[in-house]
Amino acid sequence: MPRFLVRIFLCALVATGLWAQQTEVVLSATSSAKLVLAMATPKVAGLDQGTVAAEFTAVLKRDLDESGVIAMLTERLPAEGSPAKAWKEAGAQWLLTARLTKAANGDLQMEASALDTAAEKSVFSRTYNANRIVPLRYLAHYLADDLVGRLTGEKGVASSRIVFVRQAAPGVKEIFQVDRDGAGLVQLTRHGSLTLSPTLATDGRIAYVTYKGGAPEIWGQRRKDGPHEKLYPVSGAGGMLTSPAWSPDGKRLAFVQGDRRGNSDIMVLDLGTLRARRLTDSNGINTEPCWNPNGNQLAFTSDREGGPQVFLMQDDGSNLRRLTGEGLYNASPAWSPNGAMIAYVSRFEGKFDLFVYKLGEGKAYQITTGVSTSESPAWSPDERRLVFTSNRFGSSQLFTTDLSGRQILRLTELSNCQSPRWIRGR
Repeated sequence: MPRFLVRIFLCALVATGLWAQQTEVVLSATSSAKLVLAMATPKVAGLDQGTVAAEFTAVLKRDLDESGVIAMLTERLPAEGSPAKAWKEAGAQWLLTARLTKAANGDLQMEASALDTAAEKSVFSRTYNANRIVPLRYLAHYLADDLVGRLTGEKGVASSRIVFVRQAAPGVKEIFQVDRDGAGLVQLTRHGSLTLSPTLATDGRIAYVTYKGGAPEIWGQRRKDGPHEKLYPVSGAGGMLTSPAWSPDGKRLAFVQGDRRGNSDIMVLDLGTLRARRLTDSNGINTEPCWNPNGNQLAFTSDREGGPQVFLMQDDGSNLRRLTGEGLYNASPAWSPNGAMIAYVSRFEGKFDLFVYKLGEGKAYQITTGVSTSESPAWSPDERRLVFTSNRFGSSQLFTTDLSGRQILRLTELSNCQSPRWIRGR
């Protein structure tokens, strides 16, 4: 059986893709466009300086370096207490200072400010308060996000989180969550079965497919922070179910329902009425739906014209058209947060790579190269990076990349991972 059919009907859920003949183009900003920031050694009270250096300063520097818009000044730093002019001459455009205080009850306070070294005036000032259970690295994440927000107008993603599927035991897959920096691993489901294909609403609600009852069912949260409960089918068996996807307004779930003939179609469930309607109706496989940010279009994978390709349609199933024009195998579309791009995977000579299709240009750009398999792309909330899975170190692990493909970072060393999804954590 072709890999495409195996993935859909056995719920292997490993993204597949195509080969497209485009030249790699850098889509992200160059380092010369980044703001250069220097950081003075934080002042501390009630905390160990070494602990602060390891759990706050190092984390903050990494967060800012990976932001894509801020470059940390690390060489030829002026002496502590030097005037703004000295920091400007060293190359810093902003100078960041911070004071961290630990109270007797363990609560934390951080006062942070940034100075424009040319104008010699404050461009940022904020106080953060956290209780004793909040790790120092979280304060670093919050500060990094706010500094990026001050610079760009959009908060950064250092405090965001990634949800994914991982094999927990032979024959058992569960859903896990990890912080953006790879720390803070949390297991979200404990069904003791195949639990697959997580999707996240903008308010953090989760939905997924689980085999906990034998046949596949869609489970998730009807309200924010609510319990996990069955969402579909309301009664009886729903057949083969895969690939749920929250609509941007959180009121609908697109999903895939298969039949005994080996066909599958895109469905949409209205969570208010609990009624599902069919959007596609063809002999073949229609799968992997994802919404545009406005919630009025979906991208999906279909083999209606032979091999799998990425198609678009309106949210009522009308205006069906093919997106990907080159290559024999295109799949796993992921619409970017601002709606201007669609990431997907491509296959060539047995290897899978990430591509980004720019809708305004009608062109696709290659992000990763075929030295290993790269699959299951999902966008960061700020649209500057993609999270994906790759076997470049053996088993399937989580990685992130900027849109140039030059800054590929391994998120964790966890093995047997699939289907990552990225969401803001605060």
